[in-house]
Amino acid sequence: RSPIMAPLALLAAALSTLEAGAFMAAAPGRSRVTVAAADMSCDCAVIGAGPAGSVIAWLLAERGGLEVALVDPNLDKPWPNNYGVWESEFDALHAMMPELKLKDCVDHTWPVTDCFFETDERRTTLDSPYCRVHRGRLQETLRTRSDAVGVRRIQAKVRGDAASWCANIVDGIRHDAAGSTLEFDDGRTLRATSVVDCTGFESSLTSRQGTGTGPPPTFQVAYGIYGLVEEASLAPYDADAMLLFDYRDDHLPVKERDASPSFMYAMPLDLDEATGLRTVFFEETSLVARPGLPLKELERRTYLRLEHLGVELKGKHPDEPDELSYIPMGGPPPDPRQRVVAFGAAAALVHPATGYQLCRALAAAPHLSGALGRALRQSPDPDRAARAAYAAVWSRQASLQREFALFGGEFLMTLDAEALRGWFAGFFALDEEVWGGFLAGWRGLPGNHHHESRAARLLFGLSLVPKLPPPVTLKLASFILEYSLKHGGALMRSLTPFFGDGAYFSEDAAPPGSPRQVGDAAVKAEIRARVGF
Repeated sequence: RSPIMAPLALLAAALSTLEAGAFMAAAPGRSRVTVAAADMSCDCAVIGAGPAGSVIAWLLAERGGLEVALVDPNLDKPWPNNYGVWESEFDALHAMMPELKLKDCVDHTWPVTDCFFETDERRTTLDSPYCRVHRGRLQETLRTRSDAVGVRRIQAKVRGDAASWCANIVDGIRHDAAGSTLEFDDGRTLRATSVVDCTGFESSLTSRQGTGTGPPPTFQVAYGIYGLVEEASLAPYDADAMLLFDYRDDHLPVKERDASPSFMYAMPLDLDEATGLRTVFFEETSLVARPGLPLKELERRTYLRLEHLGVELKGKHPDEPDELSYIPMGGPPPDPRQRVVAFGAAAALVHPATGYQLCRALAAAPHLSGALGRALRQSPDPDRAARAAYAAVWSRQASLQREFALFGGEFLMTLDAEALRGWFAGFFALDEEVWGGFLAGWRGLPGNHHHESRAARLLFGLSLVPKLPPPVTLKLASFILEYSLKHGGALMRSLTPFFGDGAYFSEDAAPPGSPRQVGDAAVKAEIRARVGF
C-alpha cells in the first residue's frame, strides 16, 4: 500500500469481496476480481486508456508506488491505426523502460527507408531502419504489466457530453482542497488525490493557455488501406524498404497539382506464399493543413496514385479495416497552473511539424510519473503535485523547442508539392542524427541534443539553408519575417535569449476564456459517419 492509501486499506480489502458493479482490479500474484466501483479511492486517476494513459498508469504504480485507477469507457477496445517508429528511437525507449520489453512489440522492421523527392523514379534511400509497432501487443503488454502492479481498471465514462469526440469530459469532476471526485455516467464515483487527463487533444477536462499570439492548431489527416498486391505489381516500390515519403504528384491532373499536397506512406508487410500476394499498407497523408484535407479526397488520391504507378490491387486484407487518421497538431500548450494534469495529446505532445507522438509520449512518461509520484509521496497536495508534473514535462527548454517546431509546421503548410520535395531533399541531406533529432524532438530520444538548446537550433537552421533549393530558401526568409510580424517574438525567442522565455513561464493567470480545442469538425464528422459514431 502507498503511504497515502494506508488508512483506506481495510476499506479497499472489504470492497474487493463485493460482486456488484464493473470495477476491475488486479493485484500482484492475484487474478482479476470484480468489485463495486462506487466511492472508491486512489492516489491518482488516469482518464483515457490509450498508449499515453496506459503507460502513465503503469509507471505511477510500478515506479511511483501509488494506488492508480485507469478510467475509460472502452478499456479493452483495440487501439486504432498504425504506429511507425524509427528503430533507434524504440531502442532508446526500450533502455528507458526495460521492464516493458518494448522490442518485443515490434512486428516488422525494414532495414532501409525510401523517399521520392524528384518527379521521376529516382529515390532517396535512408540507411535508417524503420519499425511497425504491433499495437495489440503493446496494448496487451501495458495491460499485463499494469495488472501485475495493481492498477485498477474502471470501465466507465466520466459524466459529460456522450456525443463528443475522444470522450471529451465536461462536468464530471469536482475539485476540493484535498483532491477530486470523479462522477461516472452510471452514478458511481471515484475519489482521487490527483487526476491525469489522457483523453486526447480536444479534451475539455484540461484548459490551454489561450491562443495568444501563437498559431491555432493544424491537422494531419490520412486515409490508409491494407492492399493485397502481386510482387511484380509492387515494382515501383521496394518490398524490403519502408516508404516514408512519395511526394510525386504526376498522378494528379495538372490543374490540381498546386492544391494541398499529400504524400504516399507505405509499409510492405507479409507475403502469402500460397497466393503470391503481399499485404501492403498504403496511406495517403496530408502532412499539415488548416483546415484538414477531407478523407474523401485522400481516398481518391490513393487510388489515383496506385493506378498511375501500375500497382494493381487484388483486394483488401479481410481482417484490416481502412485507416482513418486524424491528428490535431500545434495549438497552445496546456495551462500549467491547473489542477488536472494533461498528458499525451491533451498536453500538446504531438510534434507540431511531423505528427509523431507515440515515442514522444513514451519518452516523456517517466519524467511526468517520477515528478508526480515524488510530489504525492512527500505531501498529498494535488495542486503542488500538478505543478511538479507540468514542470517535469514542459520545462523551459522543452517549451522553447516546441516553439521552434511550431514555426516549422507553419512553414511546411505554406509549401506546394514542388517546394516540399526540395525542402525534404535538403533536410534528409543532413546527418542522420540531426534530421532524426528534429523528427523526434524530445529529450531522451536520439539526436535531440541537436535541437534542445537555442544555440543548437540556430546551428541546425544555418546548416540546413545551404542544402535547400534557392526558391525554398527565399520562401523561408520571407516566412520568417511574416511569422514574426504575426506571432511576435516566438521564433526569435526559441533561437536567442534576447526575447525572454515567453508567457508560459510567467505567474500571471491564464487568459480568461481560454478556448476549448474543438478541432476540424468536418474531418471528425466524416470519420464518425464512416465508423458509425
